[in-house]
Amino acid sequence: MMKTYIVALLCTLSISITAMAQKNIYGKLLDEKAQQIPFASVSVLRAVDSVKAYAVMTDTAGNFALSGVKHGKYLVKISYIGYEDYYSPLIELTALKSLHHLGAIRLNTDSRLLNTVNISGQRPLIEQTIDKTVMNIEKSIFAEGNTALELLNKAPGVTVTENGEVSLKGRSGTAVMINGKPTYLSGDQLANLLRGTNSASISRIEIMANPGAQFDASGSGGIVNIIIKKNLLIGFNGSINGNIGAGKDIRHGEGFALSYQSALLNTYGSYNANNQNLESNSKASRLFYDDSRGLLQSIQQENQEKAKLRSHNFRVGIDFNLGEKNTLGFLMNGAIGKYPTQQPSSSILRNANGETIWTALTQTNNQENWKDLLYNANYVHKFNKDGHELKADVDYVYHYSKMNQQLDTRYLLPDGGANRPSSGRRGNIPSNDDVYAAKIDYSLPLSKKSKLEAGWKGSNVRTENNLQYDTLQNNSYLPDASTSNHFVYKEQIQAAYINLNTAWSEYQLQAGLRAEYTNTKGEQLTSNMVFKKDYLGLFPSLFITRNFQEKHQLKTGYSRRIKRPGYWDLNPFRVYDDPFAFYEGNPHLKPAIVNAVELGYGYQSRYFATLSYNHTGNVIAEQVGRLNDGTTTFQRPENIGSFDNFGLSITASTQIFKWWTGSQFLNVYHNRYKINGNTGRTINSGNTLSLNSQNTFNLGKGWKTELSAFFISEEVSGITTTRPYSIISSGIQKEVLKGKGSLKFMVNDIFEGYRIKRKMAYESVVFLSRHNSDSRYGLLSFSYRFGAKATPSNERSTSSEDLKERM
Repeated sequence: MMKTYIVALLCTLSISITAMAQKNIYGKLLDEKAQQIPFASVSVLRAVDSVKAYAVMTDTAGNFALSGVKHGKYLVKISYIGYEDYYSPLIELTALKSLHHLGAIRLNTDSRLLNTVNISGQRPLIEQTIDKTVMNIEKSIFAEGNTALELLNKAPGVTVTENGEVSLKGRSGTAVMINGKPTYLSGDQLANLLRGTNSASISRIEIMANPGAQFDASGSGGIVNIIIKKNLLIGFNGSINGNIGAGKDIRHGEGFALSYQSALLNTYGSYNANNQNLESNSKASRLFYDDSRGLLQSIQQENQEKAKLRSHNFRVGIDFNLGEKNTLGFLMNGAIGKYPTQQPSSSILRNANGETIWTALTQTNNQENWKDLLYNANYVHKFNKDGHELKADVDYVYHYSKMNQQLDTRYLLPDGGANRPSSGRRGNIPSNDDVYAAKIDYSLPLSKKSKLEAGWKGSNVRTENNLQYDTLQNNSYLPDASTSNHFVYKEQIQAAYINLNTAWSEYQLQAGLRAEYTNTKGEQLTSNMVFKKDYLGLFPSLFITRNFQEKHQLKTGYSRRIKRPGYWDLNPFRVYDDPFAFYEGNPHLKPAIVNAVELGYGYQSRYFATLSYNHTGNVIAEQVGRLNDGTTTFQRPENIGSFDNFGLSITASTQIFKWWTGSQFLNVYHNRYKINGNTGRTINSGNTLSLNSQNTFNLGKGWKTELSAFFISEEVSGITTTRPYSIISSGIQKEVLKGKGSLKFMVNDIFEGYRIKRKMAYESVVFLSRHNSDSRYGLLSFSYRFGAKATPSNERSTSSEDLKERM
């Protein structure tokens, strides 16, 4: 793998430098939020008389380049509505220096224009930058009425299971962050949080398949960062939103955001509620085999589920400007919700001949509720030199969740035979998590084109699960010591990194090294067992980009990352899905290590193609098995072996007509798992194609429509194979109230293509399942904003950045 990467790197560096012979001027245009500014006017003026000699516009990523500029002295002028004009220092092109890179240019907001001009420009839905793909949700029709979980399934290259497992370009183990902070949750808990997060509160989704050393090394599949809106407007401003609709039952949501900013302080807050009544159904088959006799017996199961999701998410903060160089801020995020479900199901046990042995009718009631609170204090000091700064963050995160579970089962025998005794199980499944984290980041400009970054981060995690089960015996519930369990897990991580960014000629380089020391201790108090582990990991990264001529870009990158076991995955307790199936953790799991390589090409900053290869050792995936009773099955995470992923992705920003713009994403990849089993090593592999198309149609007079389409073919992940499925959604929007309000109607999953079929096969056990979710629904939404003068936002990436998705 390393040889392949070195060859690719040398090929990139050895590309002809004929572009240096051109008299070119390059640069990139950003606003005060460090966001790209597309379609701005760039003019080259003769220094002697300020006459325009050359002109160009920035592309969709804010880049511009001029070629064929003759020798001489020039000024560069950049104009964009709502911003002050920019003039560059004097530029002189000679035979010895015919290339000039202006670097990243930031435009300042023109407050005079903002008082009188309504700026209607809009960023494209999908943007591609050097290190990430950005999905700009805020202005989309799908910004209203969806949940964060549904939006992630519309993001390029991202797939999310109903249990909260996130994959990026076919690579599982993707870390999920919200505003640069980890979510600190297990898969099911993360799914509930994302279901409870209203899309109206989301600004954009950042997708990083290959993050650098400044990011936490956790997340073997990369990072998906959900950016929540932060109202930072001069004076008192705000917005309100609401939606109502129905799938199989009613759903609605509402929220507001308020802010006040002056020269000395900025306060802001937001609240969103989400209420959904959901109905779904599923079918499953559990097949048990014997090597010599074939199929022994099977369980066929049908399940109906009714759920009532109720969630409340809020955010409040204040920033103090302590002079021109110092800022002190405090922030609190909160999420409170409940998710009660009722699940009647029937299970039929059959022998090898297909004859019914018994039928079990089960009523399962789950009462799940949660509370997540994050408290953050942050400080920024800016030194005299532009870009020379020190940032510090301290976080405390508290998570509490609890599920009260009741399973009641009665058995029917064929031919009117005597019935088996009824069974019952009652569970109290709590989780208490405390996370303390702190980090310091230091940035030192070495020159106009070079910057050195360094930082430290420490975290301390304690999670406790005291699971108690009672079982029905002689018409009375008695404690079940064989399945109850009390588990305490502690983890400390110390991390440090150094990162160099530099540019010369038409090259850009980023090289970094991160070191992370991990110390863990798990205590199973019920059986008086202790599990300890500590290890040091080094995580280098290297990225090189070369721009040549005014339209082409090549980049190559390498990074090493880690996937630590989830906190719940290490806990050897059992959680029952039904009387015949449970999930249990594994305290002996080892972290998985991934090495990732990418080689990419960009054309006109609108078309991108990326070749990638990733190798993961000690890959963590679910295994299935059967207890000795012959009918009870289990799922358990294991280090199953190794994983290789080969991929090609193509991203295109399209404009078929002036009124039809879009972003198209194609991803083709091959997953190959080498699985270690009791009978030797087996191979599970397959090819997958996924398509993601986002299209906007501007109809004029404030009207526009959107069409979103997603398709993924069969996909292999560990011992699981998922059948193809698709999602097609559409919506229409009308601007009202002089552009400050919008009325939208959208229909999600129009053709009900989101029907998930899976096969899990390991040695003598095969699981087949089909899940039909409540994915087709229509929503009518309204939003209104008040206040005008926009100022830059300070979206923070705090010290808790890689922990929450593991709980």
